[in-house]
Amino acid sequence: MELDEMYREHAKQVYLYLLSLSHDKALSEDLMQETFAKASLKIRDFRHESTLSSWLCSIARNLYFDFCRKKKRDPEQDRPSFAEVKDPRDPRIFVCLHELPEPYREIIWLRVYGLLSFAQIGEIFSRSESWSRVMYHRGKCRLRESWDKEYEEETHDRSTKTE
Repeated sequence: MELDEMYREHAKQVYLYLLSLSHDKALSEDLMQETFAKASLKIRDFRHESTLSSWLCSIARNLYFDFCRKKKRDPEQDRPSFAEVKDPRDPRIFVCLHELPEPYREIIWLRVYGLLSFAQIGEIFSRSESWSRVMYHRGKCRLRESWDKEYEEETHDRSTKTE
């Protein structure tokens, strides 16, 4: 596959994945370019054990974490603040999602916002599809617990104010 064709077919997915990690458009664009540059040099090493898009996202993920290490930047700082969330859904979901530990948070982001399959998520983490399904389920359970806790606190706060 030619580099131009690979870029046309996979650039948007790689960019969105990087954006879900960094929440920084400029950084995501830069790392996307680096991802395709590195992929063009390493394409002969691609063993077809995963899809090309999963392989590219793995490269992108490694470049992002390399960037964070070089800048002594904690990837946790890149999570969106409450005010930055533009999703029309209840913002509490993002607060709860932010509180999840890795890899649950990243798996939920990849599945829900990156629209990746469980097989692709497994490939990104160098794990099985079953592993990604289990981790997604566990992450959803933790997210639900956090949601319930948040909702109960809010309900409790309202009921004590009215008394």
